[in-house]
Amino acid sequence: MQIRILSKDDVRQAIDMPTAIEAMREAFAALSGGRATVPIRGSLERRSGLTLLMPAHLHENNAVGLKVVSVSPGNAARDLPVIQGVVLVLDGGTGEVRAMMDGTWLTALRTGAAGGLAADLLARSDASTVALFGAGVQARTQLEAVRCVRPVTEVRVLSRRAESADALVAEIEGVEARRAHDAADALSGADLVIAATDSRTPVFDGALVEPGAHVTAVGSYTPEMREVDTALVARARVLVDQREAALAEAGDLIGPIRDGVVEASVIAAELGDVVLGRAPGRTSDDEVTLFKSVGNAAQDVAVAVRVLAQAEARGLGRVVEV
Repeated sequence: MQIRILSKDDVRQAIDMPTAIEAMREAFAALSGGRATVPIRGSLERRSGLTLLMPAHLHENNAVGLKVVSVSPGNAARDLPVIQGVVLVLDGGTGEVRAMMDGTWLTALRTGAAGGLAADLLARSDASTVALFGAGVQARTQLEAVRCVRPVTEVRVLSRRAESADALVAEIEGVEARRAHDAADALSGADLVIAATDSRTPVFDGALVEPGAHVTAVGSYTPEMREVDTALVARARVLVDQREAALAEAGDLIGPIRDGVVEASVIAAELGDVVLGRAPGRTSDDEVTLFKSVGNAAQDVAVAVRVLAQAEARGLGRVVEV
């Protein structure tokens, strides 16, 4: 059996953010349209973090894949990515493994692309000021994606470590960028809000979010983590990547539901329902929208098959006999 091995650089060469956003459009449509099989991901707790097993099958093109990803918060202190993993692409007919590729960059890319798609479907067309909570890899790809779909002119960055925020600000080109003094400063006048942290408690007061703003929250991925607070969930029109997974894993939603402040029906729709035209995106200019994502293997497979196709066409990576 021959397997194509693709490094992080190979994956970067094979796909860009606009292409990844379109892959997310297809993935979410398949997910909500019943054209994907995606079991709830398996999880394995480790002393230093969590390892997740995420398989998916996209029916339309018979694409099959599996991601093994580890989340290790302590890696930040070691100058290592907090999220690391690999993605396997299988032949849908024979089950043979066709490729193994770096999953760290692919995860950051596809999660950023999902946020970009959400902003494209939910944010006001003139949204231009970003409040960015977090300054890691995921904050960077979220910002890149939203700049692909909206005319961003200003970015305010807030991070627990001022030096991390300053480093990100220094990288941002073509728009005004600065480190925010605090959450209120970041949110004042912001119509695009991105939460991409590993915080276990809310990072801003939802009452401070401007009317008409769109919020994407991607950092929390367990029932115990909450990046956004009950106030935001209660006032926003909430959309998720997959309803079942969000109700099982998204502490941002589980907490307010458990506390009796909202019911599970607070989830207005899946993002794929909007793609398919079965649910509206934004319903008014002053509506606050919230896209809560916990990640889904359909996203990984949709991107991975595109990466593999380009890699095969361009001879990227190396083929090994197993």
